[in-house]
Parts: sequence; C-alpha cells; structure tokens
Amino acid sequence: MTVAFYIGAIAVLLVCIVTLYALLIRYKKKYEAEATVSYFATSLFGQNTIDDILWDVAKNCISHLSFEDCVIYLLDNDRQMLVQKAAYGPKNPLRFEIKYPIEIPLGKGITGTVALTGKPEIVSNTSRDERYILDDQRRLSEIAVPIIYENKVIGVIDSEHSRKCFYTNAHLQMLEKIAAICGVKIGKRLIEEQACRQQAEVQYLQRQLAEFRLVTLKSQMNPHFLFNCLNGIYNCIVTGETDKAQEYITSFARLLRMVLIHAEKNFISLRDEMDLLQYYLKIESLRTDHAFVYSMEIDEQIDPREYYVPGMLIQPFLENAIWHGLMNKNGERQLQISWRYLKEHVLLCEIVDNGIGRREAARRHKDGLKTGCYQSKGMQLCQERVELYKSLFNTRFSVQVVDLMDEDDQPAGTRVNIAFETDPDAMLAELC
Repeated sequence: MTVAFYIGAIAVLLVCIVTLYALLIRYKKKYEAEATVSYFATSLFGQNTIDDILWDVAKNCISHLSFEDCVIYLLDNDRQMLVQKAAYGPKNPLRFEIKYPIEIPLGKGITGTVALTGKPEIVSNTSRDERYILDDQRRLSEIAVPIIYENKVIGVIDSEHSRKCFYTNAHLQMLEKIAAICGVKIGKRLIEEQACRQQAEVQYLQRQLAEFRLVTLKSQMNPHFLFNCLNGIYNCIVTGETDKAQEYITSFARLLRMVLIHAEKNFISLRDEMDLLQYYLKIESLRTDHAFVYSMEIDEQIDPREYYVPGMLIQPFLENAIWHGLMNKNGERQLQISWRYLKEHVLLCEIVDNGIGRREAARRHKDGLKTGCYQSKGMQLCQERVELYKSLFNTRFSVQVVDLMDEDDQPAGTRVNIAFETDPDAMLAELC
C-alpha cells in the first residue's frame, strides 16, 4: 500500500466523521427544538390564570433558549397600549415581580411596531435602529414576536441581548411556535374567564330578580292587612266607639311605623318581629271586639336581640288561624305562639289555635268560592316567600301543619310548626 492510499483513507474517514458529527449536531438541535416546543405545550397546560401562562413563558424562554431576558406584553385595546405583564432577566429576577413595569403605545418602538403589523422582527444591531426604546440599559440585539389569537394580535414576546447578531432564524421559528401555543392557551383562558363572568352576572341577576320578587310578595301582603286595619278603624268611628278607635289608631300607627322601617329588610331581629306580632294581635283583638285570647312565649335561653328572622313571615299564619280557625268557632277561642330553641342555629315557632280545624275550614272555603266571597292569598304568598328565602340565602325552612283532635277524635284546632335556620353571623352579614 502506498502513502497516497493511506492519505486517501484518512481523508475519507475524516469526511465521514465530520459528516456524522454535522448530522448529530443537526439532529441534536432538531431534537432540542422539538423538546422545547413540547415542553412549552405541556407546561402551559392547566395553568390557572393568564398571568401564570405569561410568567411560565418568560421564565422558560431564558432557561430553554439561553436568552438573557424575556418580556411579555398584552395589548390593551381600549387604550391601544402594550402593557408589560411578565418579565424575567437582570431587571426582574423574581417571579411575579416587575420592579419598573412599562407601557408602550401601539406602533411605537420595535415591540409596538410588531404589535401593529403582526409580523415578527429580528434586529441584529439596535444601535442602528431608531425605533429602539432604551429601558434600564442598551442591549445590542432584539427579537419580537406577536402573540395572535383569532387573527388578532393580543400581545408580544420580546427579548433583548447584550451581543450583536445574537438572535437567529432558529430562535425566530422557536418563538413563533411558543407564541402560537401561548395564544391558544390565553384564548382558551379568556373564553373561560368570560364564561365565568357571564355566569356570575346571570347568578347576580337571578338573585336580584328573586330579591325583587321577595319585596313584591311582602308588598302584596302588607296592603291587604293595612286595608283591614283601616276598615276596622273606620267601623269604630262610625259606631261611635271613640276610645276603641283611639286605641286602635295608636296601635296601628306603631305597627305601621315598624312595617315601614323594616320593609326593605329581608331579616329583622326576633325582638322586632315579636313586637310587630304583638301590635298585629292587639289590632286583630280590637277588630274582633276581643273575641279571642292570645299569648306569646319565648324560651329563656333565647336572646331575641341576637337572632334574626324573616320579617312578617309569621303574621299570615296568625291571620289564617284567627280568621279561618277561631272566628268560625263558637265558645272560647285561644291562640298561643311560642318560640323555642330547637337545635344549634335553628329556632321553632309554634302556633296553636283551638279553632274548627283545616277540614271544616276547607269546606267553608269551598262554599265561599261558590258564593264569590273574597279569599286571602296570604298563605300562598307566604309559601312563595319561604321558597325564595331558601334559595336566596341557602337556609333551611320547614313548615309543618298538624290537625289537633280531642278525646272523641273530633277536630280540636291546628298546630303550625315553623322551623328555620337563624345563624346570627350570617344574618348580620346579610343585613350589612
């Protein structure tokens, strides 16, 4: 073998080695590029907020692409301004902390131009570009890539480097892919946030409508009751019962004042509710010429000033007991109201009358409908209020009506148990 042969063999071997090395470098770069894109695609998955997404991109653009810094802006369409949202580098070394955030008008500077045109740019020498905006110190090269969602620019990824001609087309292609992933993730999150806002608005409107309905129901009951009171006062004046009329007017004025004070409140103190009911019962007693006796009791362990209950919710049950149970009965008529502590945060109001009972009252109600007599809708409206309280305030309500029977299994009256949750802290928060 000659020397020429050995030289040729060595040359061929060197060519093979160089070619293989070049292929390995190319493969490595391709693998690293794919791995980087894959990382960003998976690392941004499931991020909670847009800020999380942006800070993740800013941080990992530096660690995966060997950038010196990375800044991400989002476009404020109303002000036509790019607002700095995330930044990593010498200026901002800590996560979620921007020491001196800046804003760039749309079209101004390299970043603003990219946002306006929607086209990425590499500036190899910023000293020769008049658009360059100096921040903390001059850096000699810059790359800016738009973040696009639904064919609209929503932000810009920007990076600067201290060396001239640092950024390559490979960097540009990589940032474009990252910006595309970022745009999809941000767009998805924007849709989710919009859906959440719309859902919150719908819930708010539903609550407002329910509260409006609640006020409406209360206003429907009060005029009916007020009409009956005024009619009773009128009858006293016509019949010449001036002393009774004066007492009637005094009690009615006090009751009306309390009703007006608490008209817009969903909850009032148990003390105020008991005072309202006392005035109401006194007026009904005057109106019926003391045709029935009544009493109201409360457990010693209950401080009526500390508990809050729905205002005037008990009154329709008392009205029903008086006018459908007691006043249709001959003989002694009794009405008892008692407040008991059932369990933690739950009060029980028990209303007991010795009237004619529900069966006989229902029969007379049916006869009244046949003859065209007026029927009160107080109980129906009251039940609607109960359902609204339950849905609005996520509280528990139960109304139980029991027919009382005597020893001969004959109707002996009715007992109504109204149990409701009355958390002092929750009610106070609602009142505020």
